[in-house]
Amino acid sequence: MNLSIAGRPTERLEYMAGDIALCRRHVVGLVESPDQMKKPRFELSDLHLNEAAGEANREIELHSIPKLKDPRIRALMTAVNIERTSGFPSGQLFLQSIEMALAAVLVRTYSLSVKAWRPIKGGLSDVGRRNVIDLVRSRISEDISLADMAAVTGLSVTHFSHIFKKSMGESPHQFVLQQRVQCAKELLVSLNLRMIDIALAFGFKTQQHFARIFRKVCGLSPTEYQRLKLSRRLRDSYVRSSASSTC
Repeated sequence: MNLSIAGRPTERLEYMAGDIALCRRHVVGLVESPDQMKKPRFELSDLHLNEAAGEANREIELHSIPKLKDPRIRALMTAVNIERTSGFPSGQLFLQSIEMALAAVLVRTYSLSVKAWRPIKGGLSDVGRRNVIDLVRSRISEDISLADMAAVTGLSVTHFSHIFKKSMGESPHQFVLQQRVQCAKELLVSLNLRMIDIALAFGFKTQQHFARIFRKVCGLSPTEYQRLKLSRRLRDSYVRSSASSTC
């Protein structure tokens, strides 16, 4: 895969699948491999780099590294590629979170112009937490953005992105998925709806995506969870009925 920072193609790179190139500004690597297949390219704008550096209107220069070996960047790029091949079911919040994380790694580790990284301290206030929860719950079926979530806390997108996980224990994208699953669990046992209708009602683009995320969060598929809860409900109802009969 090829990681490049916005610019025009002027150089050619040859490398194998899985290699990553960090290209100079105004240089995008043209990828060649033995199988002649095009490789994914990920571009970051100056805006993302400036936000990560906390410095507006400044040109952030990065090192040029033909063979970049960084497990953090590899993991982020792999996540994007999996999302791409699946048809981008997770929406804009997932990609924006990846962009912010990638920009932060690049600025902290590979910047030529940012001398020292100044970590952002503090966390979300109680009001900020409540505002985020209320926003997500009220727009549970919508494709919420990082900017939407940051706005209700009064913080910049960069500041919000850095402190959210510290405050909530998970990334904004993971938090939204958790909220969607929790809401879906209520419908699974309260209404006779099709699984696809429940998935769409809570912002999942496909039934398959809903099932995959649900299992990841709950350890069961939606159908398995539904059967378990309904069987427990029937058992409890039988126990209460038997208790009433013996009184």
